[in-house]
Amino acid sequence: MNNKKIESKIKLTPKTAYLVGVIIGDGHIVNSSKSKTDHSTDYQIRIDISDKEYLVYLSKVIKSLIYTKSQPQSPKIYGNRMERLYFQVRNKRLFKFLSEEMEIPKGAKSSIVFVPNKIKNSSKEIKSCFLAGYFDTDGGFRGNSLGFTTASQILHKGTIELLNEFGIKHLKERWTNKRYNKEFYGIRIYKGEIDKFLKLLPLQNTEKLERINKRFKCEDAGVAKRDRFSQEMSKLRSLL
Repeated sequence: MNNKKIESKIKLTPKTAYLVGVIIGDGHIVNSSKSKTDHSTDYQIRIDISDKEYLVYLSKVIKSLIYTKSQPQSPKIYGNRMERLYFQVRNKRLFKFLSEEMEIPKGAKSSIVFVPNKIKNSSKEIKSCFLAGYFDTDGGFRGNSLGFTTASQILHKGTIELLNEFGIKHLKERWTNKRYNKEFYGIRIYKGEIDKFLKLLPLQNTEKLERINKRFKCEDAGVAKRDRFSQEMSKLRSLL
């Protein structure tokens, strides 16, 4: 296997824009050294997802960008907590692409993460793929509709700007979690805009799409675009 060919420079494409949305939604970029004795940078990237099929899909996306033997793993379960699988890799170029070019904060990021400037200044295709990755991981049902919830005011603002650009009407929300005394920000898509929203995004999380289509009778909104996106990714993988 020619690893050098696989390990080519990582660029912003529809595929990597989707991955950026995934990392912002449910990913973590480590901000530490390898060990107490080895102070070199730990280039660890981790994704935590409860749906195994979707995590396997994401692992294939990452493996189409870099060479890694990593596989999705199951952590130990304590008490009655829901099992959340994880996929963990260490790769310098992917780490730098995400943390430097895409400006995703290392370490705890929930309150400070934002829509990367390179995403904002890219094509509508890049923006829709980013939103798809973000929604597939951190979006979901909001009341009687769909939307997003975040602790980051700047991510909330950036997501609103993208939705406005696509003409998706929505409701902005804000509240204080009294238990933690922390501000949260929500976006709720107007119910009449659900089909438009789903058709815009090349969603890949089939389990989530099935739940959405079942609840809103969307007639498989988003599936055609999801399949097209998957075909495009297959073509990209064949070129690596």
